[in-house]
Order: sequence, then structure tokens, then C-alpha cells
Amino acid sequence: MSLLLSFFVNANNQINELKVGVLVQFPEIPSAVPDYLKPDESEGLAGALQAAKDSNRTGKFLGLGINLNMAQLDDQEALISQAKEWMADGVQILLVDADTQALLALRKALPDELILINTGNREDSLRTETCLANTLHTAASFSMQTDALAQWLRSRRLSEVMLVKGDSESDKKYVEAAKASLKKFGHKLVAEKSWSFDTDLRRVAGKELQAFTQGPEYDLVWVADTRNLFGQLLPYNTFLPRPVVGTHGLEAGEWSQVIEAWGAVQMQNRFFKDNQRPMTARDYNAWIAIRALSEAMTKTRSTQGAELLTAMLNPDFYIAGYKGRKLSFRPWSGQLRQPVPLFNQQALVATAPFEGFLHPRNEMDTLGADRRESSCTLASQE
Repeated sequence: MSLLLSFFVNANNQINELKVGVLVQFPEIPSAVPDYLKPDESEGLAGALQAAKDSNRTGKFLGLGINLNMAQLDDQEALISQAKEWMADGVQILLVDADTQALLALRKALPDELILINTGNREDSLRTETCLANTLHTAASFSMQTDALAQWLRSRRLSEVMLVKGDSESDKKYVEAAKASLKKFGHKLVAEKSWSFDTDLRRVAGKELQAFTQGPEYDLVWVADTRNLFGQLLPYNTFLPRPVVGTHGLEAGEWSQVIEAWGAVQMQNRFFKDNQRPMTARDYNAWIAIRALSEAMTKTRSTQGAELLTAMLNPDFYIAGYKGRKLSFRPWSGQLRQPVPLFNQQALVATAPFEGFLHPRNEMDTLGADRRESSCTLASQE
């Protein structure tokens, strides 16, 4: 699958443009995933396009604009080849939604001066150990998601957890983060079960899942199914009538269609009008990346990538992201600080960080890897 697009609104000939590339590696979807849970092919691309439209509408008054080139490609070599082609044409910033292998290969193949913004990969090691040069992250890490849920459990005095996990590599990374969060916030893992069924259980989910989730007394079931193979069947089908949280049930993520506070409903409506579907987390991650670049351009009156990166890592830099808090980048890892909404399919339940979880600098740093937990030193500013 491949898709190439170019977008730019040029109001006059005096526009100073920033050339930005958006690369999306469309994920491989297992055949067992229900059609209604498969991602739309435009996810990520549509979010970047929405932000570029918004930014160019206001930027034209300052003589600034964003020239957006977008591609959706299948394999790693195609991503690298497209990035090099764009760079030869003047692209200075690259938004990337790709798996870890492809992201590492891109960073290695491209010169350091090309700035990457990771909009899809949640692997924690990219923020703690594998510190990529001149790379920012608008995607929340797995540990930001799991810390948000663990804080909610503490606030609701739910402490004994049954963990049900899949066997994919992303499931394993999510489980590592979940276990660390449970330990970090003082919860107890009373049972751990691996999902190994390879048949369609939708017709018999109630019977089979009740038997599967038998065990010691637990306050809730935490599910780790990043590929949507079984997690959607767990709510209301557990042996004990308990909440389900994690990748299904009560979820933690950057964005959901149920978020309408802080002016978000206007953006949700604009996005739906243009795309005939709700905005997803992948869309939001690309949207906020473009908005951050636009804000940096406004502050610096520059379209030079190095100047924009310095501005975005400055302690005084922040973005309004329809979340009720100022968003900023952690200078050591490049991770976007942001509140993490907790939601189900129909409602926003809560937003982390929660009251009482304190931090000496920024309460949002209670979510995910803090400075002392990361060996990255992207910038020395604080």
C-alpha cells in the first residue's frame, strides 16, 4: 500500500514556508481483528493535514506557512527512500509513525540535522535508552498510558490486579510498562494469564472468558492486547464482575472522540466535517506535532529546523492542545508532556495526572519516564 500527497495553502507570494514530510507505515492488521476495529487508512495523515490547514490559515498574516508532503508506505526501505527524496527537496522536519525497527533505520540513514517527530511509536526504550538524535515524541509512551491508569486505580482504591496479556511484541512492551506502573504506585499483581486462543470466541465469549478469568480475588482485570484480537471481549465477561482497564475497557490515550471540554468540540467538528470520521490518537499526535512547529515558527519568525527545535525544547515553550493544560516537551528525552485522558467508548472518565501525585517541576512528569529514569540528554535546558 502506498499513498503520496502534497498540501500547501499559499495565500500570496511572500510566504516563507517550512517543508515538512509525514511518513506513515501502515500497520499489518491480523485477519482476526474485527472490521469495526481496523484503523482507517488515513489515520495520522488526516491529523497532520488538519493542523496544516489551521496553521496556514493564521500563519499567512505573518508570512509563514507549512508545505506538507505525506506518504503512506509499507516497508522500511521505501520509507527511507522517500525521506531522502524529500530532504533533497528541502524538507527539514519529518513526522514518522512507524515501528521501532523502521524508526531506528530512518534515524541511522538520515543526517542528524533532519529533525524527526515520532507520532506513533510508544516503546519506552526510545525515551530512556535508545536516545535518537534530534528526535521528539508526540506519541505517549506505554508507561505514560499505564502510569495514568495506575494513578486512577490508586485514586479509586483498587489494588489487586489480574493481568491478561497477548503474545505480540507490542503486547510484551505494554506488559513491561504495566508491571512497572503497578509496582510504582503500590498495586499487587495477583494473577497473570496469557491469551493463547486462536479461534473466534465472539459467539461464546461469555462462557469461555468467565472460565478463563477464574482465579484469586481481584479488584479489576488489566488487559494487554495492542492488536485488538481479544481485549474487546473482556468487559462484562470476566468471572468476577469487575472493571476492565488497559488496551480495552477503560483506556488511557492521547485522544478520543469523547473529549469535548476545553474547546475541543470545535476541533472535533472541523475534523469530522473534513474526514467523515472522528479524530483518533494517531491523528491527534500528528496534529499536535504540526501545531508545535507552527507555534515555534510564530515565536522565532523562522523556518529553520534547528531554530525550531531549540525553541520547542525551551522551558518557556508551550502548546495549547485542547486538554486544559499547557503542553511542553521534556528537554532530556523530547517527549511531549501532556495530560492523559481515561475514557471508554462513550465518555471521558478522568484525566491524569490526578490530584495528590506531586512532582518538583511538573506534575505531568509523574506520567512516564522522568529525568532520573532516562539516560537521554537531548537538551540541557530545564
